[in-house]
Order: sequence, then C-alpha cells, then structure tokens
Amino acid sequence: MLSTTENYNTITPESLSQEMTTVKKSTPCTATTSVILLPMTAVQNIRYDRKSLARSNWLTFPKGLHTSGYKPKSGHIPMDWKMYIHPEGAVYYVNTSSKMPVITDTPVDNPAALKKLEQGIRVVWASMVESQMAVISNAELYIYAEPDADKCKYYMVDHDSQTEFWLEDAEMSSLHMSPVSSNTHLKYILQEHYWAHVEYFPHRPVPIYVRIELIDILRHAATDHMTSDSSTFPYDAEQCTKFAALVDSKNTESTTYMTCLIARIFVMITRHKYDHFYGEECARLSRDQSVYEWPEVKPTFAMRLCSALLFNLPKAMRRELELLYVDKIAYTTHWRAFMCTTKKGWQENIMMCTGLLVTNATLMGFAKYAAFTSSGLASMLLSLGGLLSGCTLLHVYGYADRVNAGIMTVYLRDVGNNKSGFEPVAAVFTLPKALALWSILFLFTDILTLFLAVPTFLNMIALGLISILVVASFVMMVAVLRRPSVDLMI
Repeated sequence: MLSTTENYNTITPESLSQEMTTVKKSTPCTATTSVILLPMTAVQNIRYDRKSLARSNWLTFPKGLHTSGYKPKSGHIPMDWKMYIHPEGAVYYVNTSSKMPVITDTPVDNPAALKKLEQGIRVVWASMVESQMAVISNAELYIYAEPDADKCKYYMVDHDSQTEFWLEDAEMSSLHMSPVSSNTHLKYILQEHYWAHVEYFPHRPVPIYVRIELIDILRHAATDHMTSDSSTFPYDAEQCTKFAALVDSKNTESTTYMTCLIARIFVMITRHKYDHFYGEECARLSRDQSVYEWPEVKPTFAMRLCSALLFNLPKAMRRELELLYVDKIAYTTHWRAFMCTTKKGWQENIMMCTGLLVTNATLMGFAKYAAFTSSGLASMLLSLGGLLSGCTLLHVYGYADRVNAGIMTVYLRDVGNNKSGFEPVAAVFTLPKALALWSILFLFTDILTLFLAVPTFLNMIALGLISILVVASFVMMVAVLRRPSVDLMI
C-alpha cells in the first residue's frame, strides 16, 4: 500500500520514478496516513444519489457583486484546480497540471477531503510507475475520495479509443458488469462507460468527426425504423430525426451543453451495440430474433383450460407480450404502442358490455318464461363482469403507456417470471373481451327462448356455471394484479 502526505501540485508520474525504491522499502502505512485505491466504473458514479442539504440565509453582498468589473477573492479552490458546472447544475473539478488530467467531484475546497484525494492520486501515479504503464497522451483520471472511509475509487478513460481502463486486471463481476461473449463484445460496455464519463464531465469539446458519425448513425436508424417494423434501435424514426437536428456538426468548438447532449445519446447507442452483439457472429438483426437458448415455457393444464374458456384469446396476447420482451430486452416505443392499442380495446369492450347490459335489461322486461329470465341474468352477469374487469384494468394500467424503460422492464420481468410465462397476465388482459363474447352468446340464447321453450333447470345450471366462471375470472385477475410491479403502472 502506497501513501503520501506531500501536496499533489508537485506530483507527476515522472517525479516518482526516482522514489520507488524508497517507497517499496517503507514500513506499512497507518490508517491515518494511507488510502486504499479501488477500481470503479463511470456508471457507478453516485452523483444522483449523493445527498447534500441546502442552507439558506440573508447575506450582505459587496458592492458590484457579479458585475464584469468585480474581482472575487480567490483561495477557496486549491491551486491548479478549476471548477466546472455541469449543465444539470452539479459541480466538479479538473486539474491539468500534470500530463494526465485529473477529474473529481470530491469537494476540493474541503481540506480533509483534498488531503485524502491527494493521497489517492499519489497512489495512482506510484502504481503507474510500478506497473511500467506508459502515460496515454489523451487520457483522463477520475478519482473520488470516500467521505467516511480511507478509500479512493478511480478509473481512467482514453479519449482517442473511447474506452475505460484501470491500472490492474479487473474482474467484470466485481465491477458489476454484464457478461460478454468476447473481448470485442466487452469493448461496447467500456465504450458505454466512456460516454457516461463524458456526459457527467462535459468540459471537453467533442470532435467534429464524432458528431458527424452520430448524425449518420441517427439517420440510418431513422431509415431502418421507417422501412422495417423490427428495427433493434432503441429510438423510433421521429426521435432519431429530432436528435439528429439537435447535434451541431458545423462549429469546431462546442459547449458543455452540446457535449453532454452528444454523450447521452452515445450512451444509449453503445448500450444498443452491446445488447445486440454488434460485430459478433450472433448479432441480433431484428427485435423479434432471439440469440439465446431459453427453456420452453409450457402453460399448465389450468392455464390451457382457462385459455380455452376465453376463446384462446390469451394465446395471441401472450405472443405479443413475448415479442415485446425477446431475450429480456424491451423497447419503450413498442411497449407504448402495445399499451395504447390494448387500452383502446378495453375501452371498446366497456362500451360493448354497457350496451349488452342495457339490451338484456330491456329484453327482460318482455320475459314470459323463467328460462328466458335465467339466460338473461347469465348474459347480464357476464357483461357486468366484462364491464368491471375493463374498468379495473384501465384504472390499474392508466399510465402504462407513458412509463419509462426502467419501469417497463421491471414490470415485464416480474409478470413473466413464472412457470407459465406471460400466460396469466395475457388471460387477464383478454378477460373483458372474452366475457363480452360469452355475454353475446347468452344474449343469443335469450332471443331463442322467445321462440323456443327451454327447460328451466338447464338454464339454472348454465347460470350457476356462469357465476362460477365470472368469480374465478376475478380471482385470477386479483392474483395477477397484486404483483408489486403493477403498482408502477398506476
């Protein structure tokens, strides 16, 4: 373990080359003078989870404050450090005094935090010399000093190759990375992390050729969506066109806003390349193409019986849900289109069931036989079940066509994670339509009984069976809708 108490301003990889022998022979460092250096990734940055309370007060401000002629007192930021403000408002600091720029969101105006940060930086430089690693000309070091522990987390990025790297071998599992099929496939995870770093720290302009490449990617993706229903690109044609219009490809210089914008889009593009094995033999070329071998999902006998009673409508619905979640990848665009269509179907079924209720109530006013009354009650009960189930689903999934990708993925993973796959939720989704169809059949029976005498006991048996069917349908619906992920749709 390496440590130092010297000021960082005098530390460079070259200055350590003559000190390594002395450092290696030194005694173990105590907890008060040493830090532990740990690797991290750019996507593990806690910027959105960091909590800092605001304290407001009334101040006496000096004359000319914030005017062009006002000269603020310096000294709260250490020498060689420069403060930047992210377009979202977060503050970070950059030190370019050495050959490799250092970036941190550790508050360097805090002496204790700065001391720990400088010790961590010195350990990084010492590790570079010890490993005989050459200083990459266009690289950056990100380092973060843990506030409550003698630890510093770090990673490095190479702007020329658009990648993230470390000073030692690292296990993907320890860095919470997803598995890969090859080193080439791993490149896109590291590239995603690189662009996440650029998004979080956008002080460097993005070269023109990179911006032109981004525009070409978006144009191709828009064309792909316009000419195919199975494009794998995460944004639809309209979104791609709008993104391309936002990217400035004319000015050689770019602001932090433009850099942040470009980086955020590239994060999604590089993730898309990883998800679909871009450049691999097993590359996924359409969204309905599975590149994994999954165990076959076989519905239970109860679910097959349920599907048969619901006119096999759940089978078609299950296929649609499976296409939305091929290889556990979901697309916001297709999910929203699916939910819009499904909700429209529920609304139409509600109107149909309302009409059936009115029709049955009217016909029962002309009832002369008990048989007619029984079949009419059965039809009314079914239409009432369709009406209530449709209203319930519209309430539960009221905002399902507007949820983001994260909530959508959690939901699909939750409802599809059982032995029958999406069959239970598919049965619930088709329940209003199936009950409406059953109601129409019994309405037809109503009309027949106006002309034919049907034994009363047969109608009573049918009414009893229908009552059991409706109750069982609602029990199944309650069981499916009680999942925690369903609450996210309300």
